[in-house]
Amino acid sequence: MKKEELEKRLENWLAVRQAEGLKETTLTNYRTFVSIFLSWLGEDRELTPSSFARFLTEYRLTHALASTQAVFSAVRIFLTAIGEVDRLGGIKRPRGESPAKQAYTEEELTTLFELLKANKSIVGRRDLAIASVLLYLGLRAGEVCSLQLDDLGTKLESLTVAGGKTRHARRTIPLVDFVTNALTSYLRRSRPKLINNEECTHLFIGIGGKPLTRNSIALMLGRKNVPFKVGAHKFRHTFITRHALAQTNPALIGQLAGWSPRTLVQQIARYTHPNIQDLAVAQQRAFN
Repeated sequence: MKKEELEKRLENWLAVRQAEGLKETTLTNYRTFVSIFLSWLGEDRELTPSSFARFLTEYRLTHALASTQAVFSAVRIFLTAIGEVDRLGGIKRPRGESPAKQAYTEEELTTLFELLKANKSIVGRRDLAIASVLLYLGLRAGEVCSLQLDDLGTKLESLTVAGGKTRHARRTIPLVDFVTNALTSYLRRSRPKLINNEECTHLFIGIGGKPLTRNSIALMLGRKNVPFKVGAHKFRHTFITRHALAQTNPALIGQLAGWSPRTLVQQIARYTHPNIQDLAVAQQRAFN
């Protein structure tokens, strides 16, 4: 069974569950988590125990254990409901510890952004704008894919995240000059050529005017010719780390990141990754 058939059956199943009264947030979660796997599956792979096992292995490299477990559970529930759970074989729910997360170093960011800025092609300007939004605004990859043209402020002074899963994830973030310049260049010189007369209101699009997906962003970042792994969510860890080291008020960090106040302290601790030099500066600042 391939992606196209699975997508059709997913929508039919969700329609039935909606008619049964399942909450909208739960329906959204099912669609989001199952779609993560289907995006990875692509058009040329077929759902088999080996392909699903490979997906879980690759997904764990850049995502927390809880996220991997959520995708696994959603896919299993969906396949059980449509009578296709045997396609997962005997694969069990992932266990163990999440891989240690890190922020990008200053040297890595310099190397990556010099490469991005040097590419003046249509997709090169778009990729620079996407990387800028990921780093300087701390957005999740899924939030970047959902951005609409109307989410930009009229003078490109802010960007509104309107498609978050919770009310805390819906937020407006002021832009810094680097992001404004990258977006201006993309909107003027690249997007009109990518849209190709198609009607699309998404901010970031691929060739032919189709909206980007989390998988297409991951593939785009993974193709950058740098001596380190580039992942979308690592930008978010870097964003939080930068604000924490700059001693930004935790409440403001939570608003910028789209976190609930109830989990703010836990999330900041999870997303902040100081190195030994950062700790040394903190020591000097505290005791000088």
